[in-house]
Parts: sequence; C-alpha cells; structure tokens
Amino acid sequence: MEQSFRHRRREQRTTGTKRGDGLEAILQEIDGLIGLEPVKSEIFRLVDFARIVSLKKERDLPVANLTFHMVFTGPPGTGKTTIARYIGQLLYELKLLRKDKLVEVDRSALVGTHLGDTARIVQDKVKDALDGVLFIDEAYTLAGGGGATGKTDPYGQEAIDTLLKLMEDNRERLVCIFAGYTTEMRRFVEANPGLKSRISRTIEFPSYNSDELFAIFESLVEKNGFNLTRDARHQARKVIDEMARSSDENFGNAREVRQFFEALQPIQAERLAEHIDEVEDISRISNETLMCIEEEDILCYADNL
Repeated sequence: MEQSFRHRRREQRTTGTKRGDGLEAILQEIDGLIGLEPVKSEIFRLVDFARIVSLKKERDLPVANLTFHMVFTGPPGTGKTTIARYIGQLLYELKLLRKDKLVEVDRSALVGTHLGDTARIVQDKVKDALDGVLFIDEAYTLAGGGGATGKTDPYGQEAIDTLLKLMEDNRERLVCIFAGYTTEMRRFVEANPGLKSRISRTIEFPSYNSDELFAIFESLVEKNGFNLTRDARHQARKVIDEMARSSDENFGNAREVRQFFEALQPIQAERLAEHIDEVEDISRISNETLMCIEEEDILCYADNL
C-alpha cells in the first residue's frame, strides 16, 4: 500500500500543473481587458524582463539587486487594483514571488493614532504581504497632499520611512505598488528621494473613452445574466456618452459605469413588480422578462440624475 501511495504521488508531481504553466493564460486575460492599451504594453515589457531575470536566477547567473516596486498613476476606476493583482500572479508564475497574494491598504490602514504606533502597523501590513504584493492606494495622502502643500504629516512620514526600510530589507520578498492621481503621485515621489530610488517603473493608466465605457457596461450586463432591448441599448449609450463628455479628473470611469448598472437593477425590479401585480399566474412571467432591461428603465435613471 505504501508503494502504491508513493507511485500515485510521483504521478501527481509529473502530471500536475507547475508554476509557470499559468503564465500564458494570465497574459491572455490581461490582453482581453477592455481598453488600457498603454498599460498592457508596459505589462508585457515587464514580463519579458522578468522572464530573463527568472531564467538567470534558475541558472545561478549574477543578477543585479533589482526590484519590481512601481507606481501606478491615473484617475480612479481604471483598473489599477486589477492590474496589481495580475502582476502578483505573473511574478508568482515566474518564481520571482513565492505566493500569489495581494494585500491592499490605504493611509487609514497604515497610520496609527500616535507616533510610534504607525511603525508597528506598517510592519504588520508588510508581514502580511511578504512574498507577494503590497498595494498602497492613494499613497500620496501619506505625505499630506502629495508633498506639494508644505504641510507636515509626522504620522504619514513615519509610515513612509518605515516602509522604505522594509522595502529594502525585503527586496527579494516584497513588491510594493503605490497608486493614485497622476499629479499628486508625481509630487509624492519627487518629495521622497528614497522612494524614487526604489521605483523600477511608473505606469500611467488612461481614462476610458466612451466606446470603452460602453463595452464595460455591456460586459456587466452579460456577466450578470441580463439582456438589453435595442431601445434600451440606445438609451444606455446616450447616458454613457454624456458621462464621458462631462468627465473631469475625478471621474470614476469603470466605477461610474458599475454604479449606473447597479442603479438600473432596482429600477427594473420596481417595473417588474408592478407587472407581477397585474398577472394572475406568476409562472407566466418568463425568465427572459425577469432578466430584461428595457428603455423605460434607462429613461427612469436618466430622469433622476
């Protein structure tokens, strides 16, 4: 019996998936994302570089003290967290990280209520993220406005100083990704030379155009099992075109589209509830009817903006 068990274990090791087998599938998922073409190009260049680094390490060839810490800049709702998660998966598949793990934090998760407490909190968060990715959203808030306002923030500075030391001490076990608005992040990095020297690359995330926003909306409709009538589709396109036309630097991009889609669901449900009250046999209401978004749902949303 022991021999049979060992035989099965050998077969599992031979036929089972190995780290690296999932690399191509992840790249295909990234390539299939709506929009973000400049971001995709940067990620593919990063993977080409990481592949060579990984190969050198496998062959015990010399590798400079490289890091994969980076900055993501751009407006909200443009996929920064999603791409950060993909980067963790890619570096794991390439054996440059030991775990496929992302820990997401912001200022409130890093800063304590008194000096000295912040260092401990940052140390705990880094410990949670070791061997994976630590994603710091709106990182510029650690510097009291991105370092441009002249404000002093001893708590935020303590977090930055602690984080910089831990990034250096754990350069082989941690990837930090700092994210936020473009202008604020540039000021933040420039105001912290220690951070600037540790960043390997900066990736700018562009806003989605109206075609891309509408494609995101249609994707949400499909993924959630809904369908649009032709007139509803036309009206939804008008709503999203207006979103894009009136957008500013605070526009939430995909986040706004998701909120639009989620707001339609109670509107559609209210319309259906009225219809249900009118029929004697509820079984006569088809699944197609229950999952259909109609023109009046979109118009109702637009009227309440």
